[in-house]
Amino acid sequence: MTHQIAEIVDPLVPIREALPMAGLRPSKGYGEVRAGRLSVVRNGPRTYIRASEIKRYIDALVGASPKAEAA
Repeated sequence: MTHQIAEIVDPLVPIREALPMAGLRPSKGYGEVRAGRLSVVRNGPRTYIRASEIKRYIDALVGASPKAEAA
């Protein structure tokens, strides 16, 4: 049962842990949030990023890189 729930739930990662996963320093990461390029989830005073959003952001960077265009 627990395994089934883990497949359904998109884990929330605290923003301080999520930004380094995406290769971002805090100032750049918060700038991406303000610009709307990175979505966050707020729960009271805490800010999270969905695991799927981290992956989407990284995939978008890879897709926009010059190496990806040359291949």
